[in-house]
Amino acid sequence: MPPIMQRLSKLHLYFPTWGGPLSVISDHRQRCGGADLQFVSSGLVIDSIFLEPKDKQSQALARDSDGNGVQIAFSPACSRETPDSLGTIPKLGRQTFYMTDRWIARILLFCICLLSVSVAWGQTPTFQMLIDPTGSGTWMNYALSRDGKVMAANYGGFIYRWTPDTPKFPFDGFTFLGPGNFLNSEIGISNDGTTIISARTGPDGNVNPALWTQAAGWSDLGHPANGCIMDGQWGGGYDVSGDGTVAVGLAWYCPGAEGFVWNRTNGMKSLSHPSGPAGTSSRASAISADGRTIVGFSEDPQQGVRRPVRWFGGKTYLFAGAHTPGEASGVSSDGSQIVGQAWNTTAVSSYAFHYTAGNLVSLGTVSGIPSDQSYANAVADNGTTVGWSGDPFGAGIQAFIWSPKLRMQSLANYLQQRGVLLPFGITLTSALDISADGSTIVGVWQDANYNQGGWMVRLKK
Repeated sequence: MPPIMQRLSKLHLYFPTWGGPLSVISDHRQRCGGADLQFVSSGLVIDSIFLEPKDKQSQALARDSDGNGVQIAFSPACSRETPDSLGTIPKLGRQTFYMTDRWIARILLFCICLLSVSVAWGQTPTFQMLIDPTGSGTWMNYALSRDGKVMAANYGGFIYRWTPDTPKFPFDGFTFLGPGNFLNSEIGISNDGTTIISARTGPDGNVNPALWTQAAGWSDLGHPANGCIMDGQWGGGYDVSGDGTVAVGLAWYCPGAEGFVWNRTNGMKSLSHPSGPAGTSSRASAISADGRTIVGFSEDPQQGVRRPVRWFGGKTYLFAGAHTPGEASGVSSDGSQIVGQAWNTTAVSSYAFHYTAGNLVSLGTVSGIPSDQSYANAVADNGTTVGWSGDPFGAGIQAFIWSPKLRMQSLANYLQQRGVLLPFGITLTSALDISADGSTIVGVWQDANYNQGGWMVRLKK
């Protein structure tokens, strides 16, 4: 391509096939009359930029690296001439253009503004398959620490802790903590990942809520004063507060179950369960990181169906309605956001919901088919909500992602639109948890032969 003006500077643009985050490895600053112009941005997909002024050999270079962005500095005051036209910049490959520093500045500023609009361009999410440390292909459940860098896992009743720093061999980051119980899939973790809750067989031979800490190992939490043994179980532990000092779950009172709250000072105390027919039950499924808000379900004594419930300040709140079927499954760190599933009278089906400030929003379904269902498993502090959507008794389900600014959509599509290459032949069936900081999601996949396993996605570093 011939030059379109007198050569003053030369600009090379390299466009990668799908760029990752960038960082500065060197920086050129050109000064004229003491003035300079500096561009600072993050999330660009420009692989390399070279500035070669006519009168002085110099260079500004950005390269795909570790997510710190790109910084280019020079002064438009050094320009001597403005061209009438710059031609067309190609989308791929390498092209050389001759122009003034002023126009270089304008083009770079335009690129920065354009490319920075899309976070995904600058920071492609990463996807990884998780091994089954038991090698049995059993069911699995996960819980993430606040920053997503530690994970608790329940594989068929065997409890594990995962970190990226744990040696990959032989269990690819998993450390075995001990046996739980095959009939208890619950799992929870503290903000820093040093405390994990589930259920395990106690000294009396019965299953009970149990807490594992990195400092002391396992301890059994016992049972409420009105507790009893049902089918060899006192109950199970579902979640812990951010600092790991408060635990919640389910305890049997025979013939029903009730939510409980536990701490080291007061031991295990019963939360409310509905008065009514024998066996009417409740369960505490999640607790906010600050330890003040507990959510779960409380059965309707008349209809016998579960209803979303919140326990706060010693009181019980049926926030979705006194007779609305459903349950709450997740809560934000400060307790201001609650997610779960509730009956939608308009669609005559059960949909995932997001509740905050007295406003319950029904999230609908990925397919838009009214008879499909959806279920929200967890919510991040920024409102991002994950779970599953579809027909669990027919065409199957798929993982979804939703946020106050993003309609419900397939998580697989969301990731693919942002450059993630998912393994061929699998479906992301459910997103089980999202870290409180919104950086990490974990869930379950399935293939056409009904093989299943776990996966992890990092949306940001």
